[in-house]
Amino acid sequence: MEKIDILYQFNEKYAPYAGTSITSVFRNNKHIDEIRIFVLGEELSEDSKEKLCSLASEYERQIIFVDTDSLIGMMKEMGMPSYRGSYAANLRLFAGLIPQIDSKRLLYLDADTIVDGQLDELTRLDMRGLPVAMILDSLVRKHKERLGFTEDEPYFNSGVMLFDMEEWRKRNCSERIADHVKNKRAWYPSPDQDLINVVLRGEILKLSPKYNMQPVLLAFNTADYMKTFGPSGYYTFGELCEALKGPVIYHFFRFVGEFPWHEGNVHPDNDLFDRYLLQSPWKEYKKKKAETGPVLKIEKILYRILPKRVFIILFRIAYESFIKKANADSLKEKVNKVM
Repeated sequence: MEKIDILYQFNEKYAPYAGTSITSVFRNNKHIDEIRIFVLGEELSEDSKEKLCSLASEYERQIIFVDTDSLIGMMKEMGMPSYRGSYAANLRLFAGLIPQIDSKRLLYLDADTIVDGQLDELTRLDMRGLPVAMILDSLVRKHKERLGFTEDEPYFNSGVMLFDMEEWRKRNCSERIADHVKNKRAWYPSPDQDLINVVLRGEILKLSPKYNMQPVLLAFNTADYMKTFGPSGYYTFGELCEALKGPVIYHFFRFVGEFPWHEGNVHPDNDLFDRYLLQSPWKEYKKKKAETGPVLKIEKILYRILPKRVFIILFRIAYESFIKKANADSLKEKVNKVM
């Protein structure tokens, strides 16, 4: 019997997007005998829970809500900062400490993902004795240098993670992350992502980018992307071209200041998101304009009018400036906490 266990973490604000993602999982994997969805929810409304349960019932699947109060309490005690007012971002890093999650293999998906294909390969993937498999991040050349990584070292995106839970627990990964937060460093610009890359350096299996297709790879020509960001520590041109032939999981994180659920966005995943949103229990969702400042508004205008091969250069400069500021803010927050 083929089965797959999937973990989501999100708060009430992200419930419509997570519900859309779960809808896409169910619709494209009807052939799998058993699918269990574990939800690490933060302050979810009863309405959202009812919609998720109704969705699972429609496809004869399981939704399991995991109590997160003790985990959030633990994170507060160890001094782990919240991210945009929520502790949801780091919950999955402690999945190994949750008895309710009894999976041998666990696929984690961010709320801002769409599964547009079958997940069979991931259920059978040889993980080579490593605790987790992830996809390389597309936008971190300067950022990883500031974390102490060399140019050629891999740095992974945490939006899609495939856990070998037996190996994860055997290597005490959750405990090691907790120890790092308590005794070494808790403040990072990308809290969960930086933590797992730093603590599990050299212990992460590289997955194909087709399992975490990121917006920048869809918005720009692959050759322009490679020329602008460089190949060091990333996939080859051939690997990217092959992945673009048949993406399985799309990850639509913020692009030009917006997500696909924002009104009037220019996100390359907008149509894909809309298609599954209309098939979800949140089909009545009304998009609202993103709250962006003047810089992002100008960036959006330039994206619309400039040739993409020109805009990508500006995009890289803007993103690296954002990362530099995020690092500075992270350091400032750490200093203020100590004082």
